[in-house]
Amino acid sequence: MKERRRERLRSLLIRELSDIIRTEIDLPDNVFVTVHDVHLSKDGSRATVFISALRKEDALKALEILNRAAGYIHHILGKRLKLRVVPRPEFVISSGDLL
Repeated sequence: MKERRRERLRSLLIRELSDIIRTEIDLPDNVFVTVHDVHLSKDGSRATVFISALRKEDALKALEILNRAAGYIHHILGKRLKLRVVPRPEFVISSGDLL
């Protein structure tokens, strides 16, 4: 995948995943999650999504919920994006939130 296309797709995924998490995923009321970055695999079939929350406990709760809903999120991305290969998301906590 060309670097310019990869960067545009990364930016689009950050925007769409943030919107999906905010509107479609049922997180507890006091948990706010931010999508910091997305790393794509070479072929664009997998996306590692870096998230953070205000508290470590909230980030761990959100991580569990989002990884359980990864198939559903992938399905929604497939509907929203017109791509031949839609990246399958895998959520991880940003390294700054592990402290």
